[in-house]
Amino acid sequence: MFLLSVVTLCLVSILQYVTADLLGNQTVRDILLKNKCLCPCGTTSTGIKEFLIPFDEGTWFEAVSHCNSIGMSMVQIRDRYDNQDLKEWLQYNGDGPSESYWIGANDLAKHGIFHWGLDNKQVRFEQWASGEPNSAVIRGEKEHCVELKAETMQWNDSVCSKRLKFVCERFN
Repeated sequence: MFLLSVVTLCLVSILQYVTADLLGNQTVRDILLKNKCLCPCGTTSTGIKEFLIPFDEGTWFEAVSHCNSIGMSMVQIRDRYDNQDLKEWLQYNGDGPSESYWIGANDLAKHGIFHWGLDNKQVRFEQWASGEPNSAVIRGEKEHCVELKAETMQWNDSVCSKRLKFVCERFN
């Protein structure tokens, strides 16, 4: 219960930044660290990616927090090989082709410039659906976070408060 309260307080504080567009030059990692939402994770990599879809849906910020709390990070699709690996994994382990998932990409720090979750690496490989990213405003909230459509593996920018399943990853 205590952890849930801490996570909730962190998310409320973070959402205040996002909805007020006060991110300035801060990264998502800066905001999460400032609000004590990161759990330490020290993993050693053997180069093999492991994916996980937690059972619950969540906002993009909840997804980042959850993945970090279990020693993983939001999935990053760095090239066509990562894209193909994730596509194949989702075919066997996902919740069906019509499902959408949060991935780590976002433009929270600077509008139109997408970076990966917490490590601030700029997105180089992109798989946008036609007309995306469109930076629409939904119920007063700008689209800053990226969802992946499993059926097409195409990306859509969406409001970060939308509740979706999400994919965590780590290297083993």
